Amino acid sequence: MKLTVFLIMISAVLIFSCEKSNIEVKYKSAGTITGMDYRMCPSPVCGGYFIQIDSIQYRFDKNSLPGNFTFDDNKLPLKVDLDWELDTGIYKGYNWINISKIKAIP
Repeated sequence: MKLTVFLIMISAVLIFSCEKSNIEVKYKSAGTITGMDYRMCPSPVCGGYFIQIDSIQYRFDKNSLPGNFTFDDNKLPLKVDLDWELDTGIYKGYNWINISKIKAIP
C-alpha cells in the first residue's frame, strides 16, 4: 500500500512540475497574401496567388502549400509568416516561390 501511495505521489509531482514549452518558431520572412492572379494566358506564368514580401511581389500556387494550411479568398489580404525560396523549375525567373512553412499572423 505504501508503495502505491508513493508511486502516485511521484507521478503527481512529475505531472504538475512540467511546464509547457513556449518555444517560438522562427520564420524567414513575413508577408501578405494579397489576392489571386486572375489573368488567363497560355504560359505557366499566369495564375496563382500574389504575396508581398519585403516590398517585392511574388506568386505561389495555393495547392502546393504545406500541411493543412489554407485560407479563404474572401478574407484577403492575409498576413503570414513563412519560409520560402524562389522556384527553380518552370517558373524560374518569374518571381514564383515555393513555400515550405507558413502560418497566419493573428
